[in-house]
Amino acid sequence: MRCLFCKQDSSGSKSREHVIPESLGNLEHILPRGTVCDTCNNYLAREVEKPILDARYFQERRFASYVPNKMGRIPSLDGVHLESMTRVRLARTLDDRTSVGAYPDADESRWVHSLLARPTGTLVFPVGERPGDYSLSRFIGKIGLEVLAQRCIDVPGGLDELVDKPELDELRTYVRRGSTKLVWPMSCRQIYAPDFAFVEGSDSYEVLHEYQILVTAAAEYFIVVAIFGEEFVLNLGGPEIEGYERWLTEHANASPLYGSCR
Repeated sequence: MRCLFCKQDSSGSKSREHVIPESLGNLEHILPRGTVCDTCNNYLAREVEKPILDARYFQERRFASYVPNKMGRIPSLDGVHLESMTRVRLARTLDDRTSVGAYPDADESRWVHSLLARPTGTLVFPVGERPGDYSLSRFIGKIGLEVLAQRCIDVPGGLDELVDKPELDELRTYVRRGSTKLVWPMSCRQIYAPDFAFVEGSDSYEVLHEYQILVTAAAEYFIVVAIFGEEFVLNLGGPEIEGYERWLTEHANASPLYGSCR
């Protein structure tokens, strides 16, 4: 067996690769050991996934949807209590408890004194900006390559063919090594609210993430990923997104996740 990213022998690797990080709620879409070698697995976790998971933008969404990290902790949100100008932290637990307290290195006595002196107060929590296109595109590209691997696992010789496919080498290198000259273009848009409740019969549920491979009439392959209702699309075959924009125009801007290709 060879690694999907570096193409080196990975038969002795022990790591299992999550297609979507576990800290985004994925407990089932996992590649078998050796699909991604231990070295690449560690690199991707540190350099490709961590900048996304650490971004306040996604931590806010994880907080709102009660999505914990591997240690079972939901991200906290830092803000300011205006009346005392004290930095505070909003925390949440899996058993549905929410609390606010002074930030670990803040002047807690000043904050408490202000609370006791005033019946009301104001907490301000800055809104996080979406991570930059460079970090996001490497992250979505990583997901796209691993979704392809997931589709090939049960096909005899499928993984070897995927590893050897030259059309994927540019994206493979971009994800694994980055680039100082190129930012792989993407399409990004909100297709439903992060806390949108889907209804099936008498049941309702939220969707944390979903993905699909879109193959257009021009034989272009796009990875389509929705995370907390935000759709990210990237061309697996080359750094251009015009083919997806044409597809959207032809399909009345409907998401491929909810069209005939789903």
